[in-house]
Amino acid sequence: MLAPGITVLIIFFGLPVIDLLQTSLSQWSGIGQRRFTGVDNYLQLLTDNSFLNSLLNSILLGIGTAAGIGIIATILAALISGKIYGGAFYRIVWFLPAIAPPSAVAVFWSLSVQPRSGAVNAFLGAIGLGDTHAWLSDSSTAMYVIIAVAIWQGAGFAFLVILGAMEEVPVSTYEAASLDGASPVRSFFLITLPLVRPVLSMIILLEAIWAFNGFTLVWGMTQGGPGDVTTILPVQVYKEAFRFGDFGMAAAISVIGGVILLAVGFAGQWLGSRKAADD
Repeated sequence: MLAPGITVLIIFFGLPVIDLLQTSLSQWSGIGQRRFTGVDNYLQLLTDNSFLNSLLNSILLGIGTAAGIGIIATILAALISGKIYGGAFYRIVWFLPAIAPPSAVAVFWSLSVQPRSGAVNAFLGAIGLGDTHAWLSDSSTAMYVIIAVAIWQGAGFAFLVILGAMEEVPVSTYEAASLDGASPVRSFFLITLPLVRPVLSMIILLEAIWAFNGFTLVWGMTQGGPGDVTTILPVQVYKEAFRFGDFGMAAAISVIGGVILLAVGFAGQWLGSRKAADD
């Protein structure tokens, strides 16, 4: 009964992983035979500033995006759960960015933050804050613009998931808290958040992983620039393979990124299960 599923996993997951590991231990330009070099690629990465920079950028993008989405999505879900006026309309509007293609989102926001002609700068100019800000060309702001766009796109999906968890909380629990004199704010922090914590933790973990691998958004907005300020690991992999023709190094970076994400995933699962057991 398990044989078909296991066979599919081996063919479409196991074999590519094995081939990736073999490539990471080799020097290969994408043409001809691979030349085995052992762990040279990994040793070189330990002293490669561009790799370390892209790793830090990936971590910043993952943490910043996940934190922003967690906070905003929780607030939006709390508003809808609290029966805000027009809730049915907001459910649709707030979810729309989540269904937009990442490439289209990247192009849209890249044009929106252009100096003078962009909608963002036009708005800032209208309120007296200037319309010449080169957000994506400035090394001090480029990454934060990408994080903001990633939050804008990802908050809608997280909002619906968290809202579903909030609506599963029994109404009787809130009624009992109200009889005891608890305010809505106090009920939110002492009842709602603890009960939706498993869902909230999982969605934050998933958003961090997705942002860590956010190649399309970064490449569509900056291609890793200016310089290497917004280069994350997937962008670095692309550059190594298709610009520099070093598929061995690209594979090594992919392996390291995959190991990091696996470690983060297992750690998140372990912490979640431990908290659930303690509760």
